[in-house]
Amino acid sequence: MSYLHVTIKTKSSEGWICIFKDLSVSDLKKKLVKPYRLGKPIYYDGNILSANEITQIKINETEKVHEDELNIVQEESYKEVQEFNRTSSSIVLISAGYGYNDYEINECGKEVTNSYISTGPGVGTPLTALAEFIKHPWVVRVVGGLVFVAVASYLGFR
Repeated sequence: MSYLHVTIKTKSSEGWICIFKDLSVSDLKKKLVKPYRLGKPIYYDGNILSANEITQIKINETEKVHEDELNIVQEESYKEVQEFNRTSSSIVLISAGYGYNDYEINECGKEVTNSYISTGPGVGTPLTALAEFIKHPWVVRVVGGLVFVAVASYLGFR
């Protein structure tokens, strides 16, 4: 099973924010994709985020849950620091490494953002686009006229 994780950048923040972890495809569509396409607010961890506030979205797919993926990143980072300290003769790094922040999940797994989001917020779903087309005044007039002509010809009025 794969897990989907969502990180974003907003107009008011400089860095990445992890808003969803360990989602299934259906949960991702329900919690992020549909509200985003409709331009509605996105609810995460008790926060409300306007879709128009989002400047960048990154959706990553991993084979392991969020916590396990970050543990792997932490271990690899620690090994890199140790290797650097062992091979460097004059500089010593004192660092825990990286992988300790939720947003760092956006460096794990495979990025699949374009598979789910390819337009800006508020564009709508195919169903809403069809509904908007049907409600257009010209479509209503033409279809109404055709229905009137069909009814009139059926009843024998000419």
